[in-house]
This record gives sequence, C-alpha cells and structure tokens, in this order.
Amino acid sequence: MNKYHGLLKPGLYALRALTSPIGDLANDIAKDEDFPDEDYFQELWDHISSKCKANSDILETFALAWSYYLASKDPSRPTPTNT
Repeated sequence: MNKYHGLLKPGLYALRALTSPIGDLANDIAKDEDFPDEDYFQELWDHISSKCKANSDILETFALAWSYYLASKDPSRPTPTNT
C-alpha cells in the first residue's frame, strides 16, 4: 500500500487555480468534505471512483496527479534553488 502521510490533499489545494483537469480535480477535492486525509492510493482511487461514477477521464486525471505526487516525493530528485 502506498502511503505518504496526508500530503496529496494540501498539494492539490495549491493547484486549484489551474485551468486544467488537475485544477478541476483539485477544486472538487477541496469541496469534498469526505475526501480521505491519508494518502493510500487504493482508498483515494475508490473514493474518487465512487464520487465520479468511475468516469475514466477523472480517474486518469487522478492517476496523473498521483504520479506527479510520487515524483515530488522522490528523494533522488535535486532540490530546486533560487539563483
């Protein structure tokens, strides 16, 4: 089970202003009072799937957001610096 200590939801909140499917997903999650606080992929997938009636576009957007999220947690990534 993939768990990343509840950081997906706040990270998505930061993307709410985007005019993209991920921005739309972030807005929907921000309004969802029942959205899980813990970052277990299957739990989140099941929750989103039930809310969107298994809409493949929404689930694909979530899978993409999850992959971005995992990449952001990769310790081998260089830390950005302001130069």
